[in-house]
Amino acid sequence: MLSKQGQSWMKKLFRGRFWIILGVLLVLGVIVAVGLVKANNQRAAQKQQYQTYQVKRDSALLLKGKVAAKDTVAVETGVSSTGTLTAINVKNGEHVDPGTVLMTFHDDQVQSQIDEANQTVAKTELAIQNDQQAITALKKQSNQPTTEVTGDTDSSVADSGAATEQLQQARNTLAADQLTLQQTNDSLTRLQAKLDPQVTAKIAGTIALDTTNNSNTGIPDMQIISDGQIIDGQVTEYDYAKLKQELAVTVMPVSNTDHYQGKIVTIDQTPQAATPTTSTAQTGGSEAATYQFTVKIDHKLTNGFNVQIRVPQNTIRLPAASLVKKAGTHYVYVVKKHKAYRQKVVVKKVDGYWHLMSGLQLKTTIITNPDHHLKNGQEVTVNAD
Repeated sequence: MLSKQGQSWMKKLFRGRFWIILGVLLVLGVIVAVGLVKANNQRAAQKQQYQTYQVKRDSALLLKGKVAAKDTVAVETGVSSTGTLTAINVKNGEHVDPGTVLMTFHDDQVQSQIDEANQTVAKTELAIQNDQQAITALKKQSNQPTTEVTGDTDSSVADSGAATEQLQQARNTLAADQLTLQQTNDSLTRLQAKLDPQVTAKIAGTIALDTTNNSNTGIPDMQIISDGQIIDGQVTEYDYAKLKQELAVTVMPVSNTDHYQGKIVTIDQTPQAATPTTSTAQTGGSEAATYQFTVKIDHKLTNGFNVQIRVPQNTIRLPAASLVKKAGTHYVYVVKKHKAYRQKVVVKKVDGYWHLMSGLQLKTTIITNPDHHLKNGQEVTVNAD
């Protein structure tokens, strides 16, 4: 039999082994548990099917537009109220060049002034003729020699001096009448230019003539529709920032399948009108501001045609669910050969959408629904979105 000391040692030995075995069992339990969690995660990841998205530029905008003349000029006569229309020299739909006579007028008041001026000319010419005759007579009188030897010398000298003074007065009168004649003729020239004024075309284009609304003045409504064309487009405030001057666009008439290349030439900064939004009922009647812009094309279309304007977009938007944020940095999972790889990206949120700034190439396939089971380099089963 063991002594009491031996028995005590044996008890201690069994107790030590118990704790060692217990510790080993606990370690094995932890290892098994971790293994089971990993296995479960792997099985969950293998069972999870991920959706994918191919990185691409945003779809082009399709905006409404209409073909219009570049300029529509209203013909202003500029004729005084005393002028009377005598002729319309063009027809509706006729093409005209700059300088083409459109309308001719006759001014009765100017005619009266011309008649008065002609009377003045006739009277002045008669006065000049009389002045010249008087001068000739006075010259003869002043140059006539004294025939009486015993005559009064002082009287002869006085007569000669009076004749000289009269001659000078006659010359002065002639000069005044000649000046009056010149001024009257100059006035006649100006009046003749105003007698039958003509209205001419300022630009090249097609005449739009309306003779139905001229009952008061007798002058028709006339416009010149220029040869040059533009496309009048409209864009709402939501897409306004996506338009740029000189941006190349495609113009597509809605009546056929033709396509014409053009570019944006102007963008208004002031809204033209307000149109109800699709969420008007939800937003309590809010309206979207509408802005006008113009597009220039080289091809000739019919004024008034409705068109669609396709505006390409260079922006790239990523699905919000595809982004994973860690420590302030955004990542996406790129799919290559059925494996997912974490890729750092730079994005910017604009109007509620995440815009890709850098980090991905076009046509790259990314996972749109990553979860916490997905690991870098993990093989995945994917479904195309």
